[in-house]
Amino acid sequence: MNTLTQCKVRLYLLEGFNFAQKDLFSPSDPYMIIKCGKTEFNERENYQLDTANPVFFKCYEFITEFPGGGVVEISAFDYDDYFGDDLIGTSVLELDDRYFSQKW
Repeated sequence: MNTLTQCKVRLYLLEGFNFAQKDLFSPSDPYMIIKCGKTEFNERENYQLDTANPVFFKCYEFITEFPGGGVVEISAFDYDDYFGDDLIGTSVLELDDRYFSQKW
């Protein structure tokens, strides 16, 4: 019989470095979208104007179960009022790998 363990996962998002330029004549206006399971944090309203090195200093919390904790998907977007937002990049964290690793 498999027993599931419910856990609170915290993601600390501090800062970004050298984000790609998606605007034609200026640095991007980055913001983040963080997803884990059905939980999503959309920081579009908190975009940062004209910077390749955004500073966030935020904590995000998710409730998940192990084994099968899923993944945390962290996506950076460039805010654009007129032409639609552009994806700058995405990173994925496998939660099971960290939960069952003695290193973590």
